[in-house]
Amino acid sequence: TIMADRTGQQIGNYRLVRPLGRGAFAEVYLGEHRYLKSYAALKVLRTSVKDEDMERLLSEAQTLVHLIHPNVVRVLEFVVERGTPVLIMDYAPGGTARAHYARGSCLSLATTVSYIKQIAAALQYAHNSNIIHRDVKPENILLGSGQHILLSDFGIALLAPSPELLSTQDMAGTLPYTAPEQLRGRAVFASDQYALGIVAYEWLCGKRPFEGSSWEIMHAHVHAAPPPLRERYPELPIEVESVVLRALAKDPQERFVSVQAFARALERASSASKLDAFDQSEVTAPLRERSDSPFATFSDKTPRSIFLSASPADDAFAARLEADLEARGVPIVRGRDTSGGRDTSDSYREE
Repeated sequence: TIMADRTGQQIGNYRLVRPLGRGAFAEVYLGEHRYLKSYAALKVLRTSVKDEDMERLLSEAQTLVHLIHPNVVRVLEFVVERGTPVLIMDYAPGGTARAHYARGSCLSLATTVSYIKQIAAALQYAHNSNIIHRDVKPENILLGSGQHILLSDFGIALLAPSPELLSTQDMAGTLPYTAPEQLRGRAVFASDQYALGIVAYEWLCGKRPFEGSSWEIMHAHVHAAPPPLRERYPELPIEVESVVLRALAKDPQERFVSVQAFARALERASSASKLDAFDQSEVTAPLRERSDSPFATFSDKTPRSIFLSASPADDAFAARLEADLEARGVPIVRGRDTSGGRDTSDSYREE
């Protein structure tokens, strides 16, 4: 359904100046503040709000307004105009990565790594806040000044009803980036990593791994292996290809333990240097950027035994981390005594 052009209308304190774009769930306008004469991007959703949904929408908008990160387009305000939700966001005049790099464009390895690192930083920040983006694609990646990257449309991820995923023709721009589990309605944090892996693949060789009709693309996401990157880009270091293809694993458990770990592994692989055991283990680096991790002080002569303690709520994540470390030959000492249910962390700390 095509919404009527709202140019000239007033929403909150903003007059809609001109359309900026149209997506699956919303249309975006450039808005000028009636008093301050400043500009913002107004995302007008294609759905009306029922009274029973208002509390949920307000709660989600309150979450969005607190997403403050150098690589995230900030939500400034949320209003409901005659039953229609509107997100008011920072305006990025630089435009989208898709506008800068048309379909078929190839970016250099260095540029790709720089961009992926910044997008991953934004996604990791959101994941640490328990938010899955769900719609990572070049149309939602904005270019600021210099090489600065901004990720937008977290609002759509939260506010758009997920059942619309497979019921709208407007998904044509999103479907090629959608993880297999998300197609089944079970998006997880690693789904964003998969989408970012598709973006990296496309930027490196100029083509997305899966093309065709909507159903062909969905079938390929679930069942087909991506064509090897080096078939299309023979000069690409094999280490880089391996990192990207791991991010595109069908099983989320087989991808990197975090989206930040994916970006770090891609950066290391881009040098095409042989990684020692310390570098290999650092793929499972902590989620947050700053860390007092003992990894930072390891040398080849340091015993690589890791103490791992997790609450029951984090068991799934801890199991993935443990498996990833043990696969790299790093011994694990667990913080809970599974035989008696006793937490042994204090005794280990004392030792």
